[in-house]
Amino acid sequence: MHIRSILAAAVAAALLGACATGDGDQAATADSAAEHAGHAMPNVVTVVANDYAFEAPAEIPAGLTKFVLKGAGQQIHHATIARLDDGKTVADLQAAFKTPGPPPSWVTFVGGPNVPDPGAEANATVDLAPGNYALICFVDTPDKVPHFAKGMVHGFTVTGATTNAMAPTPDINLVLDDYVFNFDKPLTAGRHTVKVTNPAAQDHEIQLIQLDSGKTLADMQQWITKMSGPPPGRAVGGIASMKPGTTNYFEVDLPAGEYVAICFVPDKTDGKPHFLHGMARQFSVGRGA
Repeated sequence: MHIRSILAAAVAAALLGACATGDGDQAATADSAAEHAGHAMPNVVTVVANDYAFEAPAEIPAGLTKFVLKGAGQQIHHATIARLDDGKTVADLQAAFKTPGPPPSWVTFVGGPNVPDPGAEANATVDLAPGNYALICFVDTPDKVPHFAKGMVHGFTVTGATTNAMAPTPDINLVLDDYVFNFDKPLTAGRHTVKVTNPAAQDHEIQLIQLDSGKTLADMQQWITKMSGPPPGRAVGGIASMKPGTTNYFEVDLPAGEYVAICFVPDKTDGKPHFLHGMARQFSVGRGA
């Protein structure tokens, strides 16, 4: 895994859903069908992240949408979803990226699937209004050139009226604040649906990393600084940069172990990534009852 470093000009960057088997899975399917009676299911959009391009539709219907990101390259990637103000296009966005500094005011980040390891998947469910959007990869490893500068920007249009699709039912709620991750309960090993909200004053993200045995948050922070040798963990997804007032959902199947939650988004006051303001947390995922 190559966890990215942060460019001051970039807003940085879920989780892999797993399916149970057997009678429990049949019961879950029946419960889901009953719960969604009278409601449309979310749209599902598959995004393939190659080195260095996205394969994704050019047009999708409006409404609640689950983005499934498949890491098909040798490098890590994420799919930050950006809404472009009316009249703005991907060509305008690419031109703006050539000028150092923060993204233009007409770009709004609304989440999306954060980084999985190569060969793995991540997902994010987000409600999209009609308009022009872009998928962007801000990752800049291994050569410090952000992937969007290598062509990893994909424009798409959201069309039509929104549906009455029902949001996923979370068993974990996560609030992104300035500068902390507030889970409403401890995470346990197994499958979870996480609701992520941002009531803070600025954009935030969550990138989850499962630490290698014996490694700590300090090891990860040291590796991020030097980017030397193999990283002390693996990327397991999360939610990319999301503006205040935004909600995303992601699904994940977590093995027991030690994890890090980290936010790489540059601060709007000093440009430093939020983990340097304390928005990095190590926590244990237990085996449950």
